[in-house]
Amino acid sequence: MPDPINTEAEMLDYRPSLTSRAAAIAKAGETVELTEGVGLFSATSTSSPLALFLDPVAIIVFQGEMEVTIGSAILTYRPGQSFVGSIAMPVTGRLTQATTAEPYLAISLSLARETLADLLAEAPQVMAQQGKCYALGPVPEGIPEACDRLLSLQSDDDRTILGPMIRREILWRLLRGPQAPALHQIVAADPRLAQVRRALGWIREHLSETVPIRDMASCAGMSEASFRRHFKAATGMSPLTYQKTLRLQAARRAILGGTEIARAGFDVGYVSPSQFSREYARLFGLPPSRDRAQVLAGQA
Repeated sequence: MPDPINTEAEMLDYRPSLTSRAAAIAKAGETVELTEGVGLFSATSTSSPLALFLDPVAIIVFQGEMEVTIGSAILTYRPGQSFVGSIAMPVTGRLTQATTAEPYLAISLSLARETLADLLAEAPQVMAQQGKCYALGPVPEGIPEACDRLLSLQSDDDRTILGPMIRREILWRLLRGPQAPALHQIVAADPRLAQVRRALGWIREHLSETVPIRDMASCAGMSEASFRRHFKAATGMSPLTYQKTLRLQAARRAILGGTEIARAGFDVGYVSPSQFSREYARLFGLPPSRDRAQVLAGQA
């Protein structure tokens, strides 16, 4: 991997064009598909927390700011930075800078194992690296210019033919940047990571059940102690925190969709409404009824 360089000047050069092009395409509060596997997200309000489930993804910020919590880690996405997450993770976020005049603007790229494996196979000089399953750092050289070209595609034919080429270029540049170790985890042959991934899927499939750690570890084929250690290293949170965050996110989606609050809590495994309300408020900052009222007021 080449030595890291300061790309702040490059992002500053391209930001006016990037934000202008992105604002012309974006829809507030929605993700607009630019080409297969690439979306443009925009938001104009900082009033409500975001509950996100991130499949393996890279995020490149052009404008605005978002604070994201992964387990006990708090990350701040700012212009000129890119985030890479290589494992499925529930996260909570809060937009800290976003207005109608200057919306939050960011591109997300889905990270497919096959695509990254092909790139690594074609570039054996990019050596496998060990690291965490997520990373936040400066945007690598060349990505601002590539994103600008992607946003400039006008016709469906251009987006169909040229879009995947630019997406591949962006992934290549990420593989040569400071986020490379996290990207490598997607194609890593580490059997422990594969076991953790198996457990993640199992937890999601049994979301409403009370599942003890020993059953999660058994699904992963590990001892409890080994499972706890490798799970925390991969996701940044304990197995029970991961499960709880998934449950509360699912309940919040149901509540905002009109489901009665007690019913939503029960459906994801909570027997006690008071416990559900306490843990909901701890994660999202407000109890369910006030959170729903605030979100609905923001949509009015």
